[in-house]
Amino acid sequence: MKRVVLLFAVFMVLSSGAQAQDPPGPEQGLPPTSLSETDGHWTANNAPDDTEGFEIYVVQSGDSLWALAEQLMSNPFLWPQLWEANEHIINPHWIYPDDRLLIRRITQITEAEPPAPPPDPEAAPEPEPDQAPRFVQLPSLTDPVPDAVSSPAPFDLPELRRAPVVKAGDLYCSGFVTTRQIPLDSKVMAKFPGTEGAIATETEYVYLSRGSASGVSPGDRFTAVRPTRRVESTRDDVGDLGRHYLEVGQLEVVMAQPEFAMARIVHACGGIEVGDAIVEFQEIDFPELPGNRPFGPMMPSSGKITGAIAAGRDVLANSGSPVFGSTTVVPGVVSSHLAGISMGVVGESQIVYIDLGQRDGVEPGDIFLIYRPLDLDSRLFDVGEEVSSMLAAQRNVVGELIVLKVEERAATALVTFSSHGVAAGDLIELR
Repeated sequence: MKRVVLLFAVFMVLSSGAQAQDPPGPEQGLPPTSLSETDGHWTANNAPDDTEGFEIYVVQSGDSLWALAEQLMSNPFLWPQLWEANEHIINPHWIYPDDRLLIRRITQITEAEPPAPPPDPEAAPEPEPDQAPRFVQLPSLTDPVPDAVSSPAPFDLPELRRAPVVKAGDLYCSGFVTTRQIPLDSKVMAKFPGTEGAIATETEYVYLSRGSASGVSPGDRFTAVRPTRRVESTRDDVGDLGRHYLEVGQLEVVMAQPEFAMARIVHACGGIEVGDAIVEFQEIDFPELPGNRPFGPMMPSSGKITGAIAAGRDVLANSGSPVFGSTTVVPGVVSSHLAGISMGVVGESQIVYIDLGQRDGVEPGDIFLIYRPLDLDSRLFDVGEEVSSMLAAQRNVVGELIVLKVEERAATALVTFSSHGVAAGDLIELR
């Protein structure tokens, strides 16, 4: 009986020192009730496995991760990062005297010595006054012409290094148009802490509406998506292509409770809003692209797959916001001669959606030329039927695009080159 009373007294002393100040994080439920003796002290946590590269901090009575984050990292709201580095701590609200924490201190930039300034250039010695020439001797017309001094041609410039044509941001932030039913029941519930608005960006934390009860665990990756509106082809025989979804960022779970989880935004394509849906993250294996692709406005037809551009990504970004609402209005575009650009005008390095997909045999990495039929305006002058018939099959190639993702009826593509603004209705043909 005395042993039970003694153990209860030790538990109450440890508990009073462990919960000095609760950080404003998620509710963790009841405190641990099962303690064991680890490294000579009673605790519910394990000893850290790998301490290499870390400093060791021994928990004192009254410490909490909230207070330690303020003391060691100058910001108490960084306590989730402190907890991430200490996976042996089972519950972040319950640490015990003599527990060991792993600390990776932040190096202050001001501690580094600035680089030494470059030495001053040596000044050219001035000629002695009595040795300075008084006149400049000009060459005579009969003097032989000296050999030309070899120098680089004025336009002989070194070749510039080009960045990769397709970047990770193009693959994971380009969005897609699909006829599939995308599940939208899992969402971003709130920003952490919940008093700092409804839009989060890279390195910030958000709460997710799924937790460990539905299979979510720390380390899981999700993509935040936002449905906007349906997209139709400009070609009458194709019609509806499906609903468009913006990809607004990728998240990684750092903590999971039964009903919800906390995740860190590892990459933001803009701002992730409260109400955005989350889906399983899918790694994209993109093929290597051929180099040295010729291009010219008069390139002949390949006779392969043809289609059309249906919309640009940026104009669809005005729709579907769960915080600010939706709009289909494009500034400055009315139902007049500008109506053709109501689905966006894009250029190089921008994203478009085309009306070709899996059913047409299109695959990621396919390269298309963007072209327009040669337009002869008879209102300017009469070219005659003979000339019109001769030029009817001619076209003007204005750009190139590369397919990034493919759905059943539509595909996402990156414009790699354009000599003109590219808009919905422009025709494409597989190279």
